[in-house]
Amino acid sequence: MTDRPVACRRPAALGLLLAAAIAACSGVDEPGELGLLPQESGEPAAASRLAQIRVVVQPPGEFGGDEPALEVAAVFAQYRGYDEAAARTRLDLPRPPAERLRAGHCVPSDQLLAADEPVSKDTVSKDSSGARELILLDAGNLSLGLGDAAIDVPLALLPDLVPTISGVTYTYLGDSLPAGAWPPGEPAPSELVIRVDGEGDELPGFTLRPRLPEPAALSGAIDRDHDELRLEWRPDGREPLILRLVSLIGGEPVGEELTCVARDDGSFVADLDELHALGLDGGPGTALRASATRSSRTVFDAGEFVGAEAVVEVRTVTVIGG
Repeated sequence: MTDRPVACRRPAALGLLLAAAIAACSGVDEPGELGLLPQESGEPAAASRLAQIRVVVQPPGEFGGDEPALEVAAVFAQYRGYDEAAARTRLDLPRPPAERLRAGHCVPSDQLLAADEPVSKDTVSKDSSGARELILLDAGNLSLGLGDAAIDVPLALLPDLVPTISGVTYTYLGDSLPAGAWPPGEPAPSELVIRVDGEGDELPGFTLRPRLPEPAALSGAIDRDHDELRLEWRPDGREPLILRLVSLIGGEPVGEELTCVARDDGSFVADLDELHALGLDGGPGTALRASATRSSRTVFDAGEFVGAEAVVEVRTVTVIGG
């Protein structure tokens, strides 16, 4: 097998995964709680599998703040002794905001980052047995083709903090897009290609060409006469649009970040008093950073990984006032 890049710093996505792993051994988890399947004598429980590849792209020329222009994260997990919801929590793969919020509603983003509600003892399967483990598999080389650029996504080895969670994740963070990926002033790339070399029959190599959503071209204004925030964008209508709002002072975020779900019909209007009540800072001298994210989801099978998903997000940003 050819040499592969290995991450030399702990990126944000890996940090969240480590935090989830540490929480898993904090003494909170008891059999039958938080998705832990009760252990019984007998044959070991059959292994389940879960995989996700996530790509986030921000077009050139956007106000980035501290967010990367390109983010790639991938996990190929094999687990036993947990239900899927618990495995997703430990892998930092929460359900998307559009599945947790109704269109037109906003909440503090921290609420969406919190774990899903624990599974009650009454809803947990009673026929599971065997050791509890979550293994993140090495899937061979993983690369991304965006426009004329090719990116090798490095591996990051999980430290041995939790005996039941081990393996590797794939993570890439870029402060700017690679040369040739999306030249400034040019249309969005026509093709996004994900290639995974694979490792054996359990996870053979595969190539995906998921849809790259169109940028939303977000703009906005504060209507002081009506105390409203008004956002506009180029409508698409396929899937709900995810909006994130945070106030800035001197380019630095202050107060709560809010996440909103909107119909992708080209406009969103929100009452400023309601946004401030949720924690959005409205003090003097603040600007408002608003981002709009469109996403596409491709479900695929690869070997024993059935129903895996590739999620591609395109984020556009605007700053209002300040």
